[in-house]
Amino acid sequence: MTRTVIIAAALAASTLLGGWTFDKQGAYCAFDRDYTNCGYSTLEACVAAVRGVGGNCRENPMYEADRRDRRPAWFR
Repeated sequence: MTRTVIIAAALAASTLLGGWTFDKQGAYCAFDRDYTNCGYSTLEACVAAVRGVGGNCRENPMYEADRRDRRPAWFR
């Protein structure tokens, strides 16, 4: 019981303090039959990743270049 409480508290603390973040989206996406990866900031990096394995690169339609951190300054 104590172990469960400690694990739950650790997960809650890491979530509330920003320990878990989602991968940042890049400007370009690599598309393949089996997966999509939108973590490339340049077209050259995307092309280098798909070279030899097939697939293609396109601009990320969901990319926002001027993302702002919406958290208060004291929380960062």
